[in-house]
Amino acid sequence: MAGKKKDEGQEYSSNWGGARANAGRPKKEYIENVKEIMSEHIDQDMVMEKLGELIQKGDYRAIEMFMKYVHGTPKQTMDVSMDAKQDINFTLSNLINFKDKE
Repeated sequence: MAGKKKDEGQEYSSNWGGARANAGRPKKEYIENVKEIMSEHIDQDMVMEKLGELIQKGDYRAIEMFMKYVHGTPKQTMDVSMDAKQDINFTLSNLINFKDKE
């Protein structure tokens, strides 16, 4: 059991810690099976019709989902600017504090 401390004098099995059965990401075959079952039981035209209705009503989540799937998420940019006052010339000793030499 995760987070449980070992008590002195108490014996534990050799499988203490490590990987757990059924832990982690689902296998690709499982995901594909779920997709296949959903495709067989859900009418995709009905889903698209409902999504269109939600978009026409102004549902922000439906609009956002449509835009992300059709156009993709926008690339995030970061503006990095430096002014002339910053000194970019440095040495390793300027970055690391060494003990004073005696």
